[in-house]
Amino acid sequence: MSEPDILVRGGTGRTATTIELFFDLVYVFAITQVVGVVHSDPSPAGLAKGAFILFLLWWTWTTYTWTTNWSGTDSAQIKLFLLTTMATTLVMALAVPGAFDETSALFGWTYFLVRLLASGLYWFESKDFPAQRAAFWTFFPISSLAAGLVLAGSLTGGDALVLLYLAGGILDFFAALNAGRGTWAVDAPHFAERNGLFIIISLGESIVAIGLTAVDVELDAEHLGAMVIAFAGVATLWWAYFDRAARYAERYFTTLTGKALGRFARDVYSYIHYPIVVGIVMFAVGLEEVVAHPDRILGLGHRLTLAGGTALVFAAIVAGTYRAIRRVTAERVVAVFALIAIMWVGRSWSALAFAGFTVAIAAVSLIAERTHPWPQPQVAAGWR
Repeated sequence: MSEPDILVRGGTGRTATTIELFFDLVYVFAITQVVGVVHSDPSPAGLAKGAFILFLLWWTWTTYTWTTNWSGTDSAQIKLFLLTTMATTLVMALAVPGAFDETSALFGWTYFLVRLLASGLYWFESKDFPAQRAAFWTFFPISSLAAGLVLAGSLTGGDALVLLYLAGGILDFFAALNAGRGTWAVDAPHFAERNGLFIIISLGESIVAIGLTAVDVELDAEHLGAMVIAFAGVATLWWAYFDRAARYAERYFTTLTGKALGRFARDVYSYIHYPIVVGIVMFAVGLEEVVAHPDRILGLGHRLTLAGGTALVFAAIVAGTYRAIRRVTAERVVAVFALIAIMWVGRSWSALAFAGFTVAIAAVSLIAERTHPWPQPQVAAGWR
């Protein structure tokens, strides 16, 4: 595939391949590990720890999405490369529960290796394409330093671990920001599809959380009601992303060329999709508590996972929608504030009641939003 092929509007028509779908499976396990970490410590501090681990995992996944979007996955060498990365990622996921303590070194080394492999693949595949090699250099030096800081933190331990982890995460954010100076070849429809598939993986974790919790409880009316509300919550998050937001973002994405293409991919997909994933995964943690103990009054941590997780998903989608069509979806903004409010108002409610109100707020906002059309995406020079 030549550079002009995927710098033109609309992409090439390529869809996700079986090796890409297979590659995603290790992240299914990785997300399950993060849910376990937060479930064992649902305090605000535990949520923050889980969210940061999820950022590191997300960043490894998104770097490979950028790489395979450019390189394709047809050659045997790339397939073997991805399989090697999968094995390394699996070990990294195994180390997730102790990423801040006993298995931090294993987590740090495997994280660093996964990042290094992604950079090596992009470097190799771009050898005959000067524009892509130049774009690579806007990202690689800062990004490599960021990965090195995470590795250093994992080997240091203690308070220094937290500081170096955070420094690495912040530096990665700025590495992607600096990469906006380059002209990245991006196949827009394929890139959007890959990110949508990761959202499906995250939603799938919520379904698994409901099912695995339900097998250990008595299937009486209260627990069955909790399961129905929990599933309705997952379905609402699916609707919030896929019904309009994802389609409109992709439509705008396919109108872009040049530097605008890479910047939109960075902003809406690499940046904004991260809080969407965090919100969905945190919501899964809250659902476990709702299904297991529907009559229990929720602590602050679990209220944050349910209402806060949903609010985070909605707020991120609002930001992405504004980036694409320059429209603030007022109904979702109102829902975000309502969800924040019930974290305080509902502090004495049962888990079942709290989950019910959370889902109802989200669902009503989406129903209200459906009463009027969204404008068609336009190419806005100010956002390029």
